[in-house]
Amino acid sequence: MKKLNKITLMIMMIFVFSCEADDPKSFYGGTDLLDIVESAWVSFRDGDYAVSLETFQEAKDMADEQGGTDTLLMHSTYGNIHTGIGWCNLRLLNADSAKWHFTKSQSYVLYSFGTSVGLMAAYFEMGNEIPIDITQINLAIEIGHWIFSSGMGEEFENDITINVSDVKLLMARSYYAKGNLSNNTDLETGALYWILQLDPGYVYLTGDPVTWNLYDSGTQDFDSFDEIILMILRALESEVFPA
Repeated sequence: MKKLNKITLMIMMIFVFSCEADDPKSFYGGTDLLDIVESAWVSFRDGDYAVSLETFQEAKDMADEQGGTDTLLMHSTYGNIHTGIGWCNLRLLNADSAKWHFTKSQSYVLYSFGTSVGLMAAYFEMGNEIPIDITQINLAIEIGHWIFSSGMGEEFENDITINVSDVKLLMARSYYAKGNLSNNTDLETGALYWILQLDPGYVYLTGDPVTWNLYDSGTQDFDSFDEIILMILRALESEVFPA
């Protein structure tokens, strides 16, 4: 029996090495599949979201044809594809579809910065309607806290313009949507708390002033602290998401 096991193991090793010799990336789905995935990300980075979505779908169809390939490396490829489909749908304002694909991606690769930020953004977009859906907003906040506590990286490897600043801004916007404008440093909650994580220069607002200066061009008057926070968020959005 031991001899039979050794022979079986040797045959398996020969098969593995022969696959790697033919295509070193075979266990990721093969070079052709990975090239299509990368092409999809290039289109995404160029802002061609519809083209990118079509290319990611082509990659998924190709991956599905390899139904017998079930390796952790292939899971990585599937996760990458679903993350790409999710981000394309998010950019094309299909938040519900984006959420589904980000969740599917996490079933393959849980600890992915780009996937987690995308899922957070999808929940925020689904909740930031009229009326506000607090359940969705709370889910966005929950993911945001998880991103910071899990030790993930601070930028998305497939598009480095998606980074930790996006998470901080989404946290600030989510707490603003809930009506929590506070700066709670103990619990790391509140719109102002996350604003200060993005730009500590607004620290003078912790005293809830009735006047403040956003553009360094004179004092501006506002009717409420809520309006002040909203104007700050708009200013920060123009910095995090420049035109």
